[in-house]
Amino acid sequence: MKQLMNLMLVSLLTWTVSGCGRDRGARPARAHEDGVYRGVFIDGDSIQINVEFELRDGIVRRASFRHLRRDDQYHLEATEEPFRSVIRQYQEALDHLVGKPLERNLRDLYTPEQIVETQVDGYTAATLRSNKIISAIRDGLNRGVYSYP
Repeated sequence: MKQLMNLMLVSLLTWTVSGCGRDRGARPARAHEDGVYRGVFIDGDSIQINVEFELRDGIVRRASFRHLRRDDQYHLEATEEPFRSVIRQYQEALDHLVGKPLERNLRDLYTPEQIVETQVDGYTAATLRSNKIISAIRDGLNRGVYSYP
């Protein structure tokens, strides 16, 4: 019995020292495969945001909206103000990720007022729903590579 207890203790120590017992709060860096990703944010029955972005070595090489719409107030092809400027705010938020490591910079979108410069009467960068962009990007990552460049 004593030998069994010693064996269990040695096994536990080996397991802990080898890193298997590390702090569960620490998250290992996620590596995503190089490629083009597509993701959406859907609210109710309508697609509000559809993004496409290319990752290479964890860096966002390009990013664009395939679809951007909020009810009938604005959409990607809006030409009237203030809606065109609202679209520009969304584009600035998405463009902020280009040329940077995705995982490290995605959290910047939680504070769009610090990265979006376009001001619009009745709208501010603080009211920009950048969490929709974050959700669409996360959806794309969860779906996996859409195509390879």
